[in-house]
Amino acid sequence: MKRLVIFDLDGTLTNTLKSIQKSANMALEAYGFAPYEVDRYRYFVGNGSAELIRQCLLHDGDTGLAHFDKVMRKYEEVFEKYCMYEVNPYEGILELLAELKRRGFLLAVNSNKPQAQTEDVIRSVFGEGTFDMVVGQVADRPRKPAPDGVEFILRKLGVTKQEAIYLGDTSIDMQTGTSAGVFTVGALWGFRDREELEENHADAIIDAPAQLLGYIDDSERGSAETDCGGEWVREPARIRLIATDVDGTLVKDSSREVGDEIIEAIQALCDRGVYVTIASGRQYGSIRRMFERAERNLLYIAENGAHIIKDGKTYGLTKMKREYVEEIMADLRLLYDKGCHVVASTSKGCFLESKDENFIRLISESYRNDVTLTDDILGEDADFVKLAIYHKGSIRDIGESFLIPKWKDRVKTCMAGEEWVDFMDFSVDKGNALKVLQEGLGILPEETMVFGDNENDIGLLRAAGESYAVGNALPVVKETAKHVCAPYWEQGVYQVLRELYEQ
Repeated sequence: MKRLVIFDLDGTLTNTLKSIQKSANMALEAYGFAPYEVDRYRYFVGNGSAELIRQCLLHDGDTGLAHFDKVMRKYEEVFEKYCMYEVNPYEGILELLAELKRRGFLLAVNSNKPQAQTEDVIRSVFGEGTFDMVVGQVADRPRKPAPDGVEFILRKLGVTKQEAIYLGDTSIDMQTGTSAGVFTVGALWGFRDREELEENHADAIIDAPAQLLGYIDDSERGSAETDCGGEWVREPARIRLIATDVDGTLVKDSSREVGDEIIEAIQALCDRGVYVTIASGRQYGSIRRMFERAERNLLYIAENGAHIIKDGKTYGLTKMKREYVEEIMADLRLLYDKGCHVVASTSKGCFLESKDENFIRLISESYRNDVTLTDDILGEDADFVKLAIYHKGSIRDIGESFLIPKWKDRVKTCMAGEEWVDFMDFSVDKGNALKVLQEGLGILPEETMVFGDNENDIGLLRAAGESYAVGNALPVVKETAKHVCAPYWEQGVYQVLRELYEQ
């Protein structure tokens, strides 16, 4: 079963010859060397920028490469400006990528172009999110045809070499794929000809991107040709990863425990090899205690995604900028006389400067957080991952009319239930955290099922193929989700999970 397609960049995904020609010719002419026609560069590229300049100089008469260093520096300077000059995807590539994504394949890029320029090209031509991994040339990893880049991708995405296909257009690519032990396909629309690809042991050679689909064994993914015009039809993928919000999704906001039914469902799913993730705005200590009765190795997304925990250890941590913490705290302290209270979270617990005993009991006993009382949160020597302000009953009016509009362009801020407004680094999102776990575990979005109820769950819902809003969720959450299940008080999540593990 194939799960991953790895693409070369130049000459396979994109026609970059004109950008390379313009940059190299400008560098050569700066030191008195003659420029080359674009077709000459077809045979200079593929083995990294240093080899490109070396070939240019050798063919221009500098057999001793006396000018190599200064021409190379000039090329790097110019190419940074012109790396996107007349760069376009080859005909049929966008359609191929869309079809592979539709079928649930992981997609990666392995290029000898420097990492920064590789990322620039991918981002500019294909946008964010098309590729699961982009690997360019870096100082501490041997460039192609060494198999290190391919092996790095396989390792990071959790894919075996038998589950991967490599597509490239040069002898370098054929050598890369075969040395890594993956099925290697040559692309004739690129920079080289059939003879070169055959001589370097391509497993298959194709004339157009769409032909790659003929070399993908998709049978185990539930796809087959039908009578409907030759379309491929996919059966639902097996769910391998489940992530659920807590407050408002499994239980009433601020609850201390979850029901026995949920614990039993988690145990049953874990015992069947499914990864279960608890994704909450709460801190790690709180949700860990809440689910410790399951006695299983669960994954945790805490603080709305700022803190990721795998195997009981921090797997990812995103801190807030100190200057933002100080400015936000100045605004939040103005709301103390309106009955509001603040929690400042770190990876190890939280700080409260409230003197209200009911609020302190709520955080330490109901939420079961690790609490430190302080007279001045900003006086603590700590790295904060989240600030949260609470008002009993509801803080929605203050949040939506003042706090969120003021801060939404500088930090991630959102309603977290009816009584809380959360502030985090702009990059923090439950969905982003889930993608980190998916990548680390080698799990596809379509193999993922998630549950949520509030705005801070929207990213989570978008990161999964099977997404559920509980019946009590906000309208915008229901619009985002693929399905709606019963509300938390009717055990909606449990009903879905029970049906899943009983299949």
